[in-house]
Amino acid sequence: MRFRNLFFFLLTVSLNSFGQILDDSTKQVYGFNSVYYITENDLIKNQKIEHRPDTLIQGFYKSDLILKNNWQYQDLGNVGTAQKPFFYNPDKNISQNAGYHVFDLYAPKIDEFKFYHTRSPYTDLNYTQGFKGYSKLDFLHSQNINKQLNFTLEVSKFNSSKQIDATIAEDKLVDHWMYNLGGNYFSKNKKYQVLAAFYHFNHSQNEQGGILEKSSLSIKPEDLLSNYRNNYSGQLLAGVYNREKWNNLHLFQQMVLKNGFQVFHILDFQKEKRIFLDPVFTNNYTAKAYNLDSTQSNIDTLSTNFSFNAFNNKVGFKGRIKGFNYEIYGRQRLYEQKNRYFESLNQKIKPEIFFGGALRYFFPDSTNFLNADAEFSINSFYLNGIISFKGLEGQFFQSIRPAGLFFRNFDNGIVNWNLDFGAVSNTYIKADYKLHFGQFRVEPGISNTLYANYLYLDHNAKPAQSTSAFTVLQVRSLFGYKSKRINISTVFDLGINSNSEIFRLPKIQNYTNAEFDLTYAKVLHIKTGLDFFYKSKFKAEAYSPLLNHFYLQDDFEVWGSFVLEPYLSFKINKVKLAFKFGHVNQGLPNNGFYVSPYYLAMPRALLLKVNWPLFD
Repeated sequence: MRFRNLFFFLLTVSLNSFGQILDDSTKQVYGFNSVYYITENDLIKNQKIEHRPDTLIQGFYKSDLILKNNWQYQDLGNVGTAQKPFFYNPDKNISQNAGYHVFDLYAPKIDEFKFYHTRSPYTDLNYTQGFKGYSKLDFLHSQNINKQLNFTLEVSKFNSSKQIDATIAEDKLVDHWMYNLGGNYFSKNKKYQVLAAFYHFNHSQNEQGGILEKSSLSIKPEDLLSNYRNNYSGQLLAGVYNREKWNNLHLFQQMVLKNGFQVFHILDFQKEKRIFLDPVFTNNYTAKAYNLDSTQSNIDTLSTNFSFNAFNNKVGFKGRIKGFNYEIYGRQRLYEQKNRYFESLNQKIKPEIFFGGALRYFFPDSTNFLNADAEFSINSFYLNGIISFKGLEGQFFQSIRPAGLFFRNFDNGIVNWNLDFGAVSNTYIKADYKLHFGQFRVEPGISNTLYANYLYLDHNAKPAQSTSAFTVLQVRSLFGYKSKRINISTVFDLGINSNSEIFRLPKIQNYTNAEFDLTYAKVLHIKTGLDFFYKSKFKAEAYSPLLNHFYLQDDFEVWGSFVLEPYLSFKINKVKLAFKFGHVNQGLPNNGFYVSPYYLAMPRALLLKVNWPLFD
């Protein structure tokens, strides 16, 4: 049934695409030139940039966020599963947080929201179908009520299916959906502007605990069987899940006063809810994935349910003086935590006060710039400096932030702690340089992160903090070649870690892409290529479904293998289509490999993706 529906869907898209070709050839009224979007980040920087929707098919075949980031994350193998980055990413959020981050990659980011302006109703449809139970639908509709007021609705939904222990063909592993209702308005004289958004994020992961080890069936990579579903079981019985639900109301407004002097205001109210449920804990608590003492408990059902709420109010002024854009602000934040089952974990409303500012200079060509920004409070701060000039990009970032509430105080009836940790410190320095020699390009880069008071879960899945600072050095080199038809690039990452006892990452990573570009009959633009991924063996952190965190282990090595993924992308007028064959080399050298302890990489699977924009 699914394949028949997919066939009719493709047929409908194709027929409508060619119909649209005929229509658009005679009536070019609305299109990509009649719609643009702005971002809050640009407005803050006093940049008036009108971004157009992406019409290119470069990279269109990538649907999974992990692969869009060139697999620079550890995950649990399937789309939407718990993840953690290998290398440090500067984070300007120095406020108190709940301490949970394994689903952050899939959550909306306010600074990435797009606020549209359209001359006609604009709809954008993205549909992805994977033949191992993965499907994704992205829907966007934007419409101007008048020249000054626009409303936009954005919906994103995806599911991925279990690859082991599945009871039906599409037994859900991850269920994700998000919607965002946004709007923007500016006055007739354009001195007042407001951006507003409300989003809902709901991400649920059914927990299997990884592959079950049996004496009668080896799970070593060289012994793996190709059909995971029929041969392997999960460590946990069905019904166990972790879920995150966020609701966020966001408002940005600014007023231009005299001589370009501007006052701005940002208001945020965010509610985060986290739920864990194991309805058959009596049977599951001895599973290796839980990492528990088997004599601890015989509780029938184990459940946690708590919310973290934050109210943020930011007021400041900005403008331009002697070629520099400046920004100064104050920010008040209130947060609380409520736990349904353990009142001792409740955190009464606490205030935080921050002051910050920024100074930016954009060179006349607008592509080169200098940036310095900072924010501080009594207990935390960040400093950030960036330079981008003629191919050279450098950054210095330093921050101190409080330990997440999870690390300080936790209780689920089985595991508990009440600890006092110092503030976490990170110092990050990065430099990249882009060199071009005709059709060849070389981009060497290096970054170094100093971790102090680093927080982690030890081998017993208990919180711990490093007693001494350590560094993680990333040496990156990109080599590329591009001609009229051929585009080849390869990126090598070398990770050098001064404390591999508590910080785990592969020493060598490689991502290579080879792509061939052609045009058929002057109207059909085609890109066909191959992705190659490789990571050296390393003892990755294990994942705890019970805690929704990763923790240290020394008994299981992951990766040490490569993945090949050929693809084909093409564009017919405005409609884009792509086919990808994921992990096509399964069976060479083995039938699989692990990306996290006891969690297999996705097996061979075909994927199809369609993008269809509509303008009236």
